[in-house]
Amino acid sequence: MKKLIFVVLIAWTSCSSPSRPSTQSEAIAANEQDSVVTMSDVELQNAGIQLVHPEIRDIYTQVKLNGQIDVPPQNLISISSPVGGFLKYTHLLPGDHVKKGEVIAELQDMQYIQMQQDYLTAKTRLAFLQQELNRQQALSENQATSQKNYQQILSEYQAQQIQFHALAAKLRLMGIEPDSLTPDKLSSIIRLRSPINGYVASVNVNIGKYVMPTDVLFQLVDPRDIHAAMTVFQEDIDLFKPGIRGKVYLPNQPGKFYDVEVVLITRNVDSNRAGLLHCHFLQDASGLLPGMYVSGNFTLGHERSVAVPDHAVVHYQGKDYVFVAHDNHTFVLTPVRTGKADSGWIALPDVKPEQWLRLQVAAGNAFAILGKMKNRIED
Repeated sequence: MKKLIFVVLIAWTSCSSPSRPSTQSEAIAANEQDSVVTMSDVELQNAGIQLVHPEIRDIYTQVKLNGQIDVPPQNLISISSPVGGFLKYTHLLPGDHVKKGEVIAELQDMQYIQMQQDYLTAKTRLAFLQQELNRQQALSENQATSQKNYQQILSEYQAQQIQFHALAAKLRLMGIEPDSLTPDKLSSIIRLRSPINGYVASVNVNIGKYVMPTDVLFQLVDPRDIHAAMTVFQEDIDLFKPGIRGKVYLPNQPGKFYDVEVVLITRNVDSNRAGLLHCHFLQDASGLLPGMYVSGNFTLGHERSVAVPDHAVVHYQGKDYVFVAHDNHTFVLTPVRTGKADSGWIALPDVKPEQWLRLQVAAGNAFAILGKMKNRIED
């Protein structure tokens, strides 16, 4: 490069008079001089500039997506009371962990006593009819009574049996074991228990409130099947296939990553021209709750290319450049077309490997060289 500058300068000196310089030769010489920068050892050290060789690297295509933590319907449990009543007790707060079978609420109402009373009355009545049925059956067999009387008692017994079993089923639905009921153990309280091991997503009631069977008291989450629902725009949907892996993280914890795998891709887009990727976690994600916003990076394939560290590339006047080292102190601003970037390296798809792998480029702080070049041009 120095030889080229020298030749151009000689040609300009010999062929042009001082009063009428050659415009074309002058421009070429000026441009060549502008693109060459010399740095001293002190300048290189202070700027943190290093000389590195371009490398052949696998450059992976990375796509960044945003989304949120979600659970399938079968893992989001709404807790309601089977009968109306006043909320007497609960200790739950959103985010609390619950165990399967744990008492999470108590409700109180007079109707609970009435239902237990009805059950015990039906039980006593059924026992009486059982005895009467046995007696009528014996009389009927000995022809000591009419068949009509036997059929009437049998009908009453069967009707009472239906009522008895129906009341028992209602009590079990309320969490009361009917077989353990006695006249001196009637209670105005029923207890709601957690059907899963999981977390509390929401609490929608307070102590003293009357709740109906249609009211949702709590929402519980079974975290065993939580997934990341990532938003992907329509132009990128075709890039994704089941099995592609990525890493997601909470925006406030950018250094803590969770490995995920794409398991399902929606086949429709919303009004924002976006679809969803359903991603399963490949590791424990118990610290994540439904509704949390997450970001993620996904790898979609790779290509082999000559590449340089991304801090070796400078952007100047709308184009990308690298500073190729002519020697340990002289650098030439060289235009390049940059490709995809990955893990701190950026591809140079148009360069010839056999030439560029022998070169060295300025890295670490190439902008310091660009700054010196721009200052010299302005001066």
